[in-house]
Amino acid sequence: MKQEFLNYLTETNIKVLIFDKDGTLTDTSTLWFEPTILVLNELVNRNEMNLTNAEHDELFDRLGITETDIIENSVIASGTVRDMLEVLNEFRPIDIEENYDFVVHYFADYILKHPEKIQTLGNVKRDLGYLKEKGYIIALVTNDSVFPTQAVLEVAGIKEFFDFIGTTDEFPSKPATDSLHAIQNRFGVPFNEMIYIGDSTVDEEFAKNTAGFIAVTSEPFNPKVLLSAIFKVKSIEELC
Repeated sequence: MKQEFLNYLTETNIKVLIFDKDGTLTDTSTLWFEPTILVLNELVNRNEMNLTNAEHDELFDRLGITETDIIENSVIASGTVRDMLEVLNEFRPIDIEENYDFVVHYFADYILKHPEKIQTLGNVKRDLGYLKEKGYIIALVTNDSVFPTQAVLEVAGIKEFFDFIGTTDEFPSKPATDSLHAIQNRFGVPFNEMIYIGDSTVDEEFAKNTAGFIAVTSEPFNPKVLLSAIFKVKSIEELC
């Protein structure tokens, strides 16, 4: 797989490797469930939403939260903090911008206080270093906000590898292509010399604007999962 991937990059003249964060570089199963539950409870209380039990269950269902997990490709898994707040706003009117600031700082503080929660998928530090040494421009485009993103990268010890970091504080969320245009303008590289590496259907849609999609998935041999992927791996370790 490693040599096949490197040959693909050479043959298609790829210059920029763009990564998603959650579920691609980091194992989200160990991170987001607990702080998401905590911050949602804080939001409900601080906004005096007074939800009924039925409304509470409906809220969690619409956000993609079960009793034990976060559902793949749900609002929480693949959306933005603003997407989450928009859902809350449909239950009771809230000040989205004021609550946005509260949530992103809450998540960032949680990560910095619980560094043990940040588990990478494989030896990401080594893998990104290897690709960097090969001369590739390394970028990150995530639907997360800047403060939690910076906290995750710092705790994981991989921030230094990225030549470009795009979050939803600077750009519209994926699959909007504004971040790709920013990469193109900064490095002078066209879309067809970039690839995107991610784990969700949103990532797959976003990658259609690049030369190709590499999928990180727990089901790499399932033909029904992320159909357009050129390669499917359980972690980027298989590519390096």
